[in-house]
Amino acid sequence: MHISTVTLPELKLAGLPLVGPSLALETDMPEVWSDFLAREQELGESKDLHYGVSLHDKDGMRVECVATEVADLNNLPPGMIGIRIPERRYAMLTHRGPMARVQATYLTGYAAIEQLGMVQDEEGWRLERYDRRYTPTLHDGARPDNAYDILIPLL
Repeated sequence: MHISTVTLPELKLAGLPLVGPSLALETDMPEVWSDFLAREQELGESKDLHYGVSLHDKDGMRVECVATEVADLNNLPPGMIGIRIPERRYAMLTHRGPMARVQATYLTGYAAIEQLGMVQDEEGWRLERYDRRYTPTLHDGARPDNAYDILIPLL
């Protein structure tokens, strides 16, 4: 697995949030993706780049957000939230293949990050960046050519 480090500039993301325990989020995320993609035009012109944003809580709760980049976080549509993520460095890996194998990609990626001596920022926002290669609910999760980037925040 190839791991690279990238520094992303500040991101202003807006989208639909979901908060809950991990298991519940996995069940509810497809509906959030569908709702977001149906409402995305409310945010203005789309860049065809979407983000899954995740923050882990120590009590087993997670904050997830399906979002896109926006120029201004003021005057968001009802039900949408804005997240400002400061410029920071990430370990970047790419999941390739059917979505049923995503967990294996994460486990392999975390092991590789540790082996390379990188230190994850457990309190930072983890990003999944989706483009034309794969967008949840638009593309079949079983396709062998699915691909999207996973960005793990580093200290």
